[in-house]
Amino acid sequence: MAKLILMSVLILTIALPGKAARDPNPKRGLKKAILWFVLFNAAYTYGVVVWVPRLGFG
Repeated sequence: MAKLILMSVLILTIALPGKAARDPNPKRGLKKAILWFVLFNAAYTYGVVVWVPRLGFG
């Protein structure tokens, strides 16, 4: 499980900008990429602070 949590950062670092790059408007695509990256980082931080200790990795 810990390996999956770490791998998610690598996967989404590539996938989120790739998904946003498909937007026909470059500014909107950049804004989407930044927004999704910030949201992912918030969720990841919550997961590391709350879920990881509950799973016994902390």
